[in-house]
Amino acid sequence: MTDIAGMKAELDGLVREQADRRALREQQGEEIKARSHEYMTKQVQAAERYVQHVREMAQRKTKSGWSTDRTHAEPASAFAAEEYPGPGGFAPAPASRPVRDEPRAARRPRTAVEEEEDFNNPW
Repeated sequence: MTDIAGMKAELDGLVREQADRRALREQQGEEIKARSHEYMTKQVQAAERYVQHVREMAQRKTKSGWSTDRTHAEPASAFAAEEYPGPGGFAPAPASRPVRDEPRAARRPRTAVEEEEDFNNPW
């Protein structure tokens, strides 16, 4: 009987240890979650301050006479020039060179004299 009672006591101790470890793991998880939430909140606040700063800088530029209006300037993207054919637009690209129908002739092999001349060339 004492062996059974000892085994039960040992099993109860293991179950209690497992429950303590689970509680500790959950507590650490909650702490990590709270820290990450606090960090992300600070990051969002910093990003909002940055956006506000950029907007203020843009307002200062327009108030000081630097126009950010693009109606009379070049198109927003040089790749979209066809969409903006106005005075700021770009000329269309020239037509590409005609493609050869026949392949180029193979190069002739170099002679030994030509190879030697290249080898002795001081330049």
